[in-house]
Amino acid sequence: MVRVQFYPRQDLRTLMLGLETCFTAWGGVPHEVLFDQMRSVVTRDERLGGGGLRQNLEFLRFARHHHFRVRVCRPYRAKTKGKVERPIRYLRENFLYGRTFLSDADLNAQVLDWLTTVANPRDHGTTHVPPIERFRADEQHALQPLAARPYRSLVLPPTQPGAAARAAVVPVVPVERRSLAAYAQLTAAGGEP
Repeated sequence: MVRVQFYPRQDLRTLMLGLETCFTAWGGVPHEVLFDQMRSVVTRDERLGGGGLRQNLEFLRFARHHHFRVRVCRPYRAKTKGKVERPIRYLRENFLYGRTFLSDADLNAQVLDWLTTVANPRDHGTTHVPPIERFRADEQHALQPLAARPYRSLVLPPTQPGAAARAAVVPVVPVERRSLAAYAQLTAAGGEP
């Protein structure tokens, strides 16, 4: 099942907030979650040279809090990389291209409607089963219970109350409006009307 929400930044706090939002929407937590080589999850990957994988300790605490195992794609391994990248391509080609939206909130409202009416009830190209039906029949019952409380970071500073409201304020920009005749006059006269 596809779950999408757009955020204004891609950082550790946003990743953890997005995952908690997903877990709540699904009604539980998967046993393991597969990630690409994101800096929020992996600080260094030396597996190609015979070394190990260094993961972000704060993110590992988050995963421990929610009781899921972190899996990371190996570099240049198409099998796991495709599992992470293919949904992005599907989203880009079937939802995002050619779409107009007024704000981040409008974009998120549109993608939620698209997920509900198009992406999740469609017959999946590989399984030939709608993703929402497969999730309900095969996967939802296997989820672990949600954590009793949201994760509180020991490293990241707490968000300021009202910070989201302050960030959402749209500045008013005065725009001079002229009729099309004024622009025609401007170009004909070679100066200000």
